[in-house]
Order: sequence, then structure tokens, then C-alpha cells
Amino acid sequence: MSSEKYLAIDFHVHVDERVKYQHIPSVLRSRGLDGAGLLTHNDFAFAKKVTEKLKAKDKEKIYLAGVEVDTADGHIIAYGINEEIPPNRPSEETIELIHDLGGVSIIPHPFMSHNSVGWKAYTLKADAMEFYNGFAKIFLNFPNIMAKVAFKHNGFSKVGGSDAHHVHAIGTCFSIVEIDGEVTEEKVLEALRSQKTQSRKILIDQHDIINFFKIIFTPKEGRKVVRFFDYF
Repeated sequence: MSSEKYLAIDFHVHVDERVKYQHIPSVLRSRGLDGAGLLTHNDFAFAKKVTEKLKAKDKEKIYLAGVEVDTADGHIIAYGINEEIPPNRPSEETIELIHDLGGVSIIPHPFMSHNSVGWKAYTLKADAMEFYNGFAKIFLNFPNIMAKVAFKHNGFSKVGGSDAHHVHAIGTCFSIVEIDGEVTEEKVLEALRSQKTQSRKILIDQHDIINFFKIIFTPKEGRKVVRFFDYF
């Protein structure tokens, strides 16, 4: 009898001041998800703290602590680590450090117009790439289409992540993860390493649209006049 299981996991959920993490378990249940990767920008300690709280509260779901690191070339996501990853290094060095620490590296939103490594992904030895990013959907899905076309045969595990900065967006993009036997965090990480994942998406969420216009029309600090293209 086969012991294979297929889990639905959102690998890109931010836990910051806009995401009330106490609500994450109920959102996962309502969306039919089996788990989430919890991230902060350049602050692994906080993500780990939140993850441990959710693990204690909810034994049914898988919660992974990670970090979305600023590199000199764009963002890189790390899971399976136990210490901070220094920001602003070249992306190659960042990925090498993640692997040295026993972690898994993911290239998020490779073709978004900011904070993305773009075509440099061809030279990077990451484990996985986001083929569906929830925030990219509001740009007519163009960055996701580019990722699928450009890197379909490049050996990356294909993942989906909502890039949620509020609970309503969790699960708008997610991954199907193939697990053999007992479900553990390490087996999820191994699935990412061994290309046993597929990316999935649902229709654009109304809160994505609302959040998009909030970003566009909220002035940056110290600026009196909002200029649309400063955000891209």
C-alpha cells in the first residue's frame, strides 16, 4: 500500500504587524491548507518565535520558520536554518550560506520589478523557485508567466506562495508537496530539495487589489507627493 501523501502548503506568509498570526490556523483550515512557511524580512528570530507559538497552539498543521533575506541582487528565502542570514550579500553567497547551515533556498518572485533576482536566477544554485507569487497576480500575472516560461526546465522545485502580508491573502498561491510516510518538517524540506513540489494558485483575492492600491497611494516616508512609478 502506498504511503504517499500530498500536502497543500503556502511557502510565503509574512508575520509582521499587518498579519495577526493568531488567526493563521483558522485561515489555513478555511482554505484547506495543511501548513505555511512563516517569514519576516531579515529577522529570522521573530519568525521562529511566532512559529513556535503556532506549533504549540496548533498540532495539526505544519509550520516552517524562515526568513526572506535582502541580497545585493534581490530577495532569497531560507527555510531549515537556525540562525540569522546576514543581508545585502551577493545572492550566490547567501544561497551557499543557507546550504552550509543545512537549509533550503527559494528564489521568490523572480520577475517582479523590484527585489527580484531576475535573469540571474539562471546562475544560482537555489533549491526552488516561486512559479506562482500571490502579489504578482495583480500585475496581470505577468511575472508568474515569465517565471514559468523562462525556468520550466531548469531543475528548480516549483513552489507557490501567497506573499501574504495580511491574513486574507494566505493561500491565494500555494504548493502541492509530496511526502512519503509520516509528515515531518524535515520531509517537507527534503521535498523542496528533490523537486517533489508543484505550484498552484486560486483566483485573485479582492484584498490583494485593495492592498495594491493602498501601497500605490500611500506616500513613502517624508514624501509629500505620491508618484506612481516610484513603487515599481
